[in-house]
Amino acid sequence: MRVQLTLVIGGYDPRLEDNIRTLNSLVDLTRTYHLTFNVIAPAQSVVRAPSFADANTTADPNVLFLLNFTTDQRSALLRAGSTLALLYTPTNEHFGIGPVEGMLCGLPVLACDSGGPTESIIDSPSSKRTGWLRMPDPAVWADALEDICGLSEAERSALGCRSQDRARSIFGMEAMAGALEASLVEAVEMGPVRAPLKEVGFVLAFVLGLVLAVSFGV
Repeated sequence: MRVQLTLVIGGYDPRLEDNIRTLNSLVDLTRTYHLTFNVIAPAQSVVRAPSFADANTTADPNVLFLLNFTTDQRSALLRAGSTLALLYTPTNEHFGIGPVEGMLCGLPVLACDSGGPTESIIDSPSSKRTGWLRMPDPAVWADALEDICGLSEAERSALGCRSQDRARSIFGMEAMAGALEASLVEAVEMGPVRAPLKEVGFVLAFVLGLVLAVSFGV
């Protein structure tokens, strides 16, 4: 039996020319490969979805451009039983919270083999895998997606448990707070510094704590 999958793509800011060009380019690709698509924005979004005359209005298009979804909607997508994987496409990205959020929800994560994901995701050995790190090549990603879609329920469950354990033990609030505290203690042990630098350090620590608290509210 053939099962139709839907690729959900999020993120859009009409104030950025690059975002507009990217959306138009992706829509053109769906047309090139004769895929059905729809472009919508959540009711709560202040951004209006661009109109495309040939957009599909059915509930299950091949590609759904879901623009500017809320935090709750993002969490619902990540935790939905029908969600098979999180695809994280940026190359040479900084840390990037996306893969960790996917891991925290027990999802297989497919990301580029550069930048932050190489720190957060374990690709091998397969017995410790929490995701796939691959070069940004469509054919290579297609092969990885076949592996992900072919996971048995037992394999998916085991991978999900490993992913959640890694996300919590290394990138959870307690772990990050402990690492931050250790860094601050080390800084103090280095001896007195000029007052302005101390103030900057404590401000950065406070801001980092707020960012982490918000980011892990999945």
